[in-house]
Amino acid sequence: MADTLADFDLACRAAALYVYPIKACAGVAVPELVLDARGGAVGDRGWAIVDAEGAVTWLGSHPRLALVQPAFAGAGLVLGAPDMDAIATPAALLPREVKIWSDVHGRHETFAAEDAGDAVAAWLERVVGAPLRLVKLEDAALTRAGSNALHLVFTPSVAAVEARWTPAGAGGIDIRRFRPNIVLALPADGNEFVEESLEALAWQRDGEDDTRLAVTAPCIRCVVPNVDPASARVDETLLDTLAGLSLQRRPGGTVFGIYARGAAGTRLRVGDVARMVPAF
Repeated sequence: MADTLADFDLACRAAALYVYPIKACAGVAVPELVLDARGGAVGDRGWAIVDAEGAVTWLGSHPRLALVQPAFAGAGLVLGAPDMDAIATPAALLPREVKIWSDVHGRHETFAAEDAGDAVAAWLERVVGAPLRLVKLEDAALTRAGSNALHLVFTPSVAAVEARWTPAGAGGIDIRRFRPNIVLALPADGNEFVEESLEALAWQRDGEDDTRLAVTAPCIRCVVPNVDPASARVDETLLDTLAGLSLQRRPGGTVFGIYARGAAGTRLRVGDVARMVPAF
């Protein structure tokens, strides 16, 4: 494997970093990610939205969840949304069980969680128009088989999609549609979908050892990128564009972006440079 700059000297830079306090809701741009024991970002997707059956739901079922903007507040959250007063999660949460679909096992699995209460549930229903509840997930749910740690998106690949997707227009694609944890920038020419040939990224800082993120899988895309994060409007043509480009590169599912994980305690900052390690 190539593992030196002499073998493969293309570098990329962390242009933006995001955490998503609540799975399926809006993200928070941050200057730094700190990785936890599972290899993902501290605070990322530690909360979730469940439906009336107690199953964790997603943006594909409820696009207006994109308008729910969480902010960290101590051990809890404050939720905001357009034309709504903000609401904080209560200090005391109620124990409950939730169901999470497992692609590994092909069925729902049950996990312990904590419910944020009726007031938050009523607030969510006013925003989304459906009977939903906010829950805080326990560690077993966060580390379940098949879960992915970090989602990485590369700017040349976004540019390739912009060139094919007519609605992007002069304003381009809002990169938040892809819900990345890390946006990596590098020159566009010839680097489209380079991430699909990587086995790792080695982050470099003066006077420090390299911090390595291992690439774990390609990201198989669902309908979520069709949801405009600013308005919650749905445009099915974006996923069609992603599918067409993916089919040109590989058979099977629609791929865009990659998953990776790193060592607990790793700190990644906006502006950091990474050396890309190819899988060949």
